[in-house]
Amino acid sequence: MREIQPGSLAKFKTRHIDRMEIITYLSIVLPFVIVFIVALGLCALAVLLLNSATIAMGLMAATLLLETSSLKPLSLNLGLWIYPPDLLTILLLPAFFYRLVILKKIDAIPRAWWVLGAVWMLLFVWGLTQYGTAAGVDCRPFFYLWLGAAYLSTFEYDEAFARSFLKFFMIMGVGICVIAYYRWTMGAIDNEFRQDLEMLDTTGVALLRVVPASAAFIVTCAMLVAAFQAVTDQSRRMAWPLVILFGTSVVAMQHRSVWMAAIAGFIALALALQQLRAGAGSKLFSMVFGVIVVLVLIVASGRFQGAVNSVEDQAERATSTTSGTFVGRVAGWQTLLKMWMGSGSAVTYLVGKPFGSGYERYASETSGEKIGYMPHNQYVQLLYRGGLVGLIAFLWTVGQGMRSLWDKLRRKDDAMAPLLFAMLIAHLIYYIPYGIEYSQMILFGLLLGMITSEKNESKVTVRSLKLSPTAKPLKLGR
Repeated sequence: MREIQPGSLAKFKTRHIDRMEIITYLSIVLPFVIVFIVALGLCALAVLLLNSATIAMGLMAATLLLETSSLKPLSLNLGLWIYPPDLLTILLLPAFFYRLVILKKIDAIPRAWWVLGAVWMLLFVWGLTQYGTAAGVDCRPFFYLWLGAAYLSTFEYDEAFARSFLKFFMIMGVGICVIAYYRWTMGAIDNEFRQDLEMLDTTGVALLRVVPASAAFIVTCAMLVAAFQAVTDQSRRMAWPLVILFGTSVVAMQHRSVWMAAIAGFIALALALQQLRAGAGSKLFSMVFGVIVVLVLIVASGRFQGAVNSVEDQAERATSTTSGTFVGRVAGWQTLLKMWMGSGSAVTYLVGKPFGSGYERYASETSGEKIGYMPHNQYVQLLYRGGLVGLIAFLWTVGQGMRSLWDKLRRKDDAMAPLLFAMLIAHLIYYIPYGIEYSQMILFGLLLGMITSEKNESKVTVRSLKLSPTAKPLKLGR
């Protein structure tokens, strides 16, 4: 054997020590480098959000798909539990204040929306002093929606602006469908994965409801966008297949309240489009017929009998007036309304109760069991988290949006008005059994921007008439 020289052994040990020192050094420095890069990226995003609503809505869509793709809630414990929408809010806040103060966009937000936000902030501070962090958990979805919509409304609204943002519903819709079909497929071939899915859906139906109602409602909105594109833009050849994909997916996801919202939205879209162009109704009927044909073929094949039976069972529950979750929810609304009216408190009547105070009530008038989950009705929930002032402010905003949309439909000067009208109707129906979500900030942001745009146009028209009393009113261009 070749004898190892003492000098060679010393060099080997030195090299080995140097490598270990480098690895130790990297293990210490690398986390700081990663944190620095992440912080730098977040700062860059915060700067871009100052003048780019597209990036903001892209982040919102990515956040929604990230949350939907996870079987468990995504969170980070930093003393307080931080969720993905919290990070989005942290990025939006500086940009919102910059546009509000530096760019002087305070008047871009309708007064009713300011009133609603002020009431919610009052209830949050009140709840924070009495219930601590529970107030923050309760307030989160309200604040997400208010901030996102207010931020988006600080950008000038026009038809092109609306068109560019409604495409995010298509992106989210396709993403949610991919997640749903992946879960259905894996649940059929992997028993352990199916058990994880069963923890999300306790209804016991054969075809599991693999995404929540909020995600299924986004697919409904995507279906409305695709239907609108198929009718109004012949170059969108993928719009027809997407309508069928979204329509069948909404049925398969088995959220009965979402079905009602989809039907209402589709009827509203047909009526609104009929005002703008002839033949729109027949095209929409063709879409409905296409979805029905696909569903009939699925039923006739006999290969998905379990899924078909599951959907039929949900349809029967949807029309039941004696049993089912909807009947229980109606009983819950009645109980909460009686409690609200019987509170005898002027403060409760005006602004509701503080965030974090809960919704504890008896399951029924004859039951001694107490329940504390959300009211499952946005309008009832607003009475508890906003009172008459908050509910009126919200409905006033919706009413202003409706009037602006109706004026645009009558004048036929905004091609996106029929779609926005249909989506607003779908949202109002959806709010009967469910509540607000941050993903709805796109629609409300566009509505707020439209309200302000209409108000500014009317001011310009009045001013021009005062300057030239004999002049005929001119149609303002954009």
